[in-house]
Amino acid sequence: MSIVDLTSMGESQAELREEINDRLSRLQDEVSDYCFQCAKCTSGCEAHKLLELEPHKVVALLKRGLIDELVNSDVIWTCMSCFKCRERCPQKKVAPVDILFALKNMAVASGKQIPGKYTGMLQSILSIGLIQETQSVITRDNKTNKREDLGLPAISKPVDAAKFQMVLSKLAVEKV
Repeated sequence: MSIVDLTSMGESQAELREEINDRLSRLQDEVSDYCFQCAKCTSGCEAHKLLELEPHKVVALLKRGLIDELVNSDVIWTCMSCFKCRERCPQKKVAPVDILFALKNMAVASGKQIPGKYTGMLQSILSIGLIQETQSVITRDNKTNKREDLGLPAISKPVDAAKFQMVLSKLAVEKV
């Protein structure tokens, strides 16, 4: 469901907007108030090119206090965390990626279902220390090469898996 559909009948939730801004406490003032909707963040957004994510509209909806609509939308999960929105912002105080992380944390804290691919990645990180196992490459002449065959270094994994899992789990439940 798109954000437009969710916001057509949405009501403002000022207290949730304050919670988002509290989660982004690295700024003294309200983060979303710095945005003047120039859309430079959206013009560089990798997710916007392929999906419907428009970072400047997410900030605008935050300004309007339509938090539940954002938290319930699948669009917050499309962010690729490339941080281009932070780099491109002329205000340098608005980072839609930080707002999206805070919204994701709120969604998880309120018991919303996390998309399956995110859950799968987290399980893989917890079990092997990587999003996925290293892959072999098939060349044009149908020869299979591994990293070491190509002269690439081995990918390091966490030495102490139990400690890594504990730290990652702790980070997952902390606020932004």
